[in-house]
Amino acid sequence: MTSPFAKPSDFAGASYFKPAEHMTDLALLIEPKSVAKNVPSTYNNQTRNRDEVIADITIFSNTLDLETGVPDKVMKSCKIVHGMLTSTAEKLVGQAFVATVQKIPTQAGSGYVFRDVDSATEAKVGAYYSARSAAAAAAPGFDD
Repeated sequence: MTSPFAKPSDFAGASYFKPAEHMTDLALLIEPKSVAKNVPSTYNNQTRNRDEVIADITIFSNTLDLETGVPDKVMKSCKIVHGMLTSTAEKLVGQAFVATVQKIPTQAGSGYVFRDVDSATEAKVGAYYSARSAAAAAAPGFDD
């Protein structure tokens, strides 16, 4: 029997999305929840302002994950801080999208971007998303 309770560990406040660790994943279901603009960030003794997106990210690492509809990992309230990733995710707050991560050349060197998945992969993630949403809707409310 599964527990009806949320786990505090699912909401680790300091978790960051590390795109280099997810470049081989077959699909990411990204659900941006909020954006914080102009957040001071210090790296190598230099402070700059950046935008940060808080999102739930469901990771489908391999074919088995997609075929069974059981993700490898779910990251709740995870921070996305890389510029090109946040610029995409902030436009989709309150929505969900399916993507992969790629590293591309830029004028300043290289950067990470979200890229579309093929239609078959999107359909499999869509089936997971629909089943998850239906299960959540069918769960009895605490005050009922």
